[in-house]
Amino acid sequence: MSKLEIVVLLAALGLFAFVIEVVRRRRLSEGYALLWIAVAVCGVLVGLARPIVDRVSESVGIVYGTSLVFSVTILFLLGVCINLSMHVSRLESRVEALAQEVAFLRGPRRDDDATPVSDEPD
Repeated sequence: MSKLEIVVLLAALGLFAFVIEVVRRRRLSEGYALLWIAVAVCGVLVGLARPIVDRVSESVGIVYGTSLVFSVTILFLLGVCINLSMHVSRLESRVEALAQEVAFLRGPRRDDDATPVSDEPD
């Protein structure tokens, strides 16, 4: 087993432990945790099956297996970014609707009864 394979395995296991800890502290939802656990499992598989990755990359026409892994990783992260952007957009529209509802429930404010406060000392 080469040093690269050991590093990939350690990184994947570290990611797995980190995701479990973050979920335990309730800082990450279970849906996203499953996604990142799948990433960690794929990292372990890539670390253990490097000859298979090299054969697949050669059959696709890529010289180095690491280039294939990086390309797939970049495409995956692009998909995650798009997914998170859609999630944030949905949350922004919900926050806007809630803010409008709160403003409606509070009703119009009357500032007629308020006494003006001056900054000048008496």
